[in-house]
Amino acid sequence: MSHFARKLVDKLANQAVPKADYPQHWPMQVNNEPTQIAIKYTRRNRSIGLKYLQEGWKLYCPQNVSPKKVRSMLQSHHADLQAFIDRHSSKIHKRAQQQNISPLQKGSEFIWLGQKCQIECELAELERELIKEAQDYLHPKVAFYAEQMQLAPKQIKVKNYKSCWGNCYHQRGLVQFNWKLLQAPEWVVDYVIVHELAHLVHPNHSRDFWSLVQYHYPQTPQAKSYLKQYGGHMMKFYVR
Repeated sequence: MSHFARKLVDKLANQAVPKADYPQHWPMQVNNEPTQIAIKYTRRNRSIGLKYLQEGWKLYCPQNVSPKKVRSMLQSHHADLQAFIDRHSSKIHKRAQQQNISPLQKGSEFIWLGQKCQIECELAELERELIKEAQDYLHPKVAFYAEQMQLAPKQIKVKNYKSCWGNCYHQRGLVQFNWKLLQAPEWVVDYVIVHELAHLVHPNHSRDFWSLVQYHYPQTPQAKSYLKQYGGHMMKFYVR
């Protein structure tokens, strides 16, 4: 049987398996507490991923294998996954304590485009307004830096991301930005714009990529440090 035919057979076989048969959580220890880690199924190539998001740790498993295979993979990699959580959980916990985060509500103040603002409406309505403002602000900014870098993105979008400030689909010429980025100072926003535009040339984080970013935006190290320090705070859209 050819490789293509085998993949097709596997795909059809797995489509017939009820979703309920796949594990949706996996037991781990987080800060010495038993925790059920949520599992998300993706088009991964028979590998397992683990990432910390706003809502907590999440496992990523391939959707093109059987439930039995998923459990086998999780069991065989359990020790490595646990070691990864142990290495990073204390840092995450410490960073959250240092930020002293408080949730937004009516009357709360937040920073937007360098100005202190106060919430006077429901958060859902506020988010819609801020996304529109972010679109109006970012489009001319992207056009400016694209001209400087001699690039021509075909499409610019503003989205609500949970764990990144932007994204680039270089084959489609599409660059996307997280509206929450506009809580940062203008010079940090500019860095992210240059960063995503540079991915139109280098769809990776190679040495050539960073050289291009640094050439067009010398404040790159300072901007990266700012996002590392305040990024988690901004991503949750919490009061500073």
